[in-house]
This record gives sequence, structure tokens and C-alpha cells, in this order.
Amino acid sequence: MRAELLEDVARYRAKGDWGIGVWGNPALWAIAWYRFGNFVYRGNSLRILRAPLKVVHFAGGIFCEAVLQMRLPPNAKIGGGLYISHVGGVVLHHRTVIGKHCNLSHQVTIGTAGLGRTGVPRIGDNVSIGAGAVLIGDIQIGDGARIAANSLVNRDVPPGATAMGVPAKIVKYADECRELAQEVSNPLNR
Repeated sequence: MRAELLEDVARYRAKGDWGIGVWGNPALWAIAWYRFGNFVYRGNSLRILRAPLKVVHFAGGIFCEAVLQMRLPPNAKIGGGLYISHVGGVVLHHRTVIGKHCNLSHQVTIGTAGLGRTGVPRIGDNVSIGAGAVLIGDIQIGDGARIAANSLVNRDVPPGATAMGVPAKIVKYADECRELAQEVSNPLNR
């Protein structure tokens, strides 16, 4: 719990927040509350303290949902270095898996497809998800992928690709991104 929380704080500091900007950030408080709940619900706390700590976490979870409008269930698996750019509207399914160093914007929803279908998204490392994006169903989002704002993702996204639209389509693959970066960095092309 402590190592992941320190990674989260380091991500906020890397984005330019320091001192009160870090510790006063409501999104970071919601992440810290998730880390605490994950610690308690995974059975890492002392058995005698587990029940009272679950009650405390439940009360704080209601506060996070009502005031911060964020639902980060303690059963979700979220890697260290999570960065949520704005508070509000972030809802995760309790079986969601998110890798390390991911970025979530506000109004992001990650959950099941519904209608009796099971399975939730598995998100790789270094993934950026834009504002208002919805990821549903048993899908895999590859490492380094980018999901554009207001996209509905219901299919797999390969590593390094960019997806956008409703339903989301791949608009750029990792190889295209590398080629574009090489063209920009090559001074002979200018």
C-alpha cells in the first residue's frame, strides 16, 4: 500500500503540484482512500482491527462518492502511479485491473457491458484515458495506449495505439507514432 501511494504522490509532484497542491488535491485523497481500503479488504491488516477498519472505509467511501463523485472500489487492482487529472465522475467496476502509471480524466467509466455478459476491462501500464471515455466488457487495453475523450471502447486496443470514436476505432498504431516521432526529430526533414 505504502509503495503504491508514494508512486501516486510522485506522479502528482511530477505534474507540477507541490506541498498543499499535492496534499490538498481531492483526487489524490480519493486514491489514498482506495489504497487504504485495498489494504484492509485484502486481509493485510490485523484480524482484530479488520471489522472496525472496514466500517471506517465504508463511511469514507460514501463521502468519496457523495462529495468527490468518485467510485474506486477496494477490490479493484490498480497499480502504483495512478494520476486522476480532475475530480468527479470516475467510476470503476470492482473487478477492474489497471496497470502502473495510468492517467484518468474526469467522467471516466470502466465496467461491464451488461445484459448478462461478464468481464471487465484490463488496462495495461502507461495508458491515458480521456475525459468522458467509457470502457466496457471483457477487453484488453495494451501498454501505452491512448483513449480519446468521449470514446466508447468495447474492443481490444493494441499496445501503443490510439482509439477514438463511438464505438472506438484505432486511428493510429504504435508503428505510425514511432515513424512520426522520427520524422519530427530528424533535422533534415525541416
